[in-house]
Amino acid sequence: MIVVLTLAGAAVGQIVPGDPDSYPSVSIVNTPHNLNNYPGVSIPGNQVCLPCHTPHNALKSGEENVLWNHQETTQTFTMYMATAGQPEGPSKMCLSCHDGVTAIDNYGSVTTGSITITGSANLGTDLSNDHPIGIAYPTNEPTEYKNPSTFAPGIGGGPGVRLVTINGADRVECTSCHNVHNNGLGNFLRVPVQESYICLQCHIK
Repeated sequence: MIVVLTLAGAAVGQIVPGDPDSYPSVSIVNTPHNLNNYPGVSIPGNQVCLPCHTPHNALKSGEENVLWNHQETTQTFTMYMATAGQPEGPSKMCLSCHDGVTAIDNYGSVTTGSITITGSANLGTDLSNDHPIGIAYPTNEPTEYKNPSTFAPGIGGGPGVRLVTINGADRVECTSCHNVHNNGLGNFLRVPVQESYICLQCHIK
């Protein structure tokens, strides 16, 4: 008798929540965060990193400011929660394009750019209908929120959902869910949205 064994496994290209080996990786070069891909923007020498980062004479000092090279948003945002402060740290960096007001071609010493982000990427200044940011992670509610030590790995086994420490507090910021340098999972997500996997990293439901 011949026994035929069928091995269960992920089809080629299929994303399996919880299996980082199935998460595709896409370099920033091939994503919208390469501003050379944005209509009207031309970066000298195709320096993909330049609109956000510079090796010398950054606009902001300190290691947490990642040699920042882009004009920072000065907008006042309406937040999801009345108790939340204004965006700080990496969230403010993201909103320096995604506020829909600050020109994406304002970087280095340029402050006269005229190209602003459009479409669904334009979050605007009203964040009251978006996932809350700028808030401390509620570790004091263990029946509702998971311990951050249980967060699963992301693309290639690297960091998945992650909190951002600001002024000694672990906070939820834009980069908690988004990996700005890798768009393998779409929308620059750190772990898959399939089966609400990204939501269930934090939320107990």
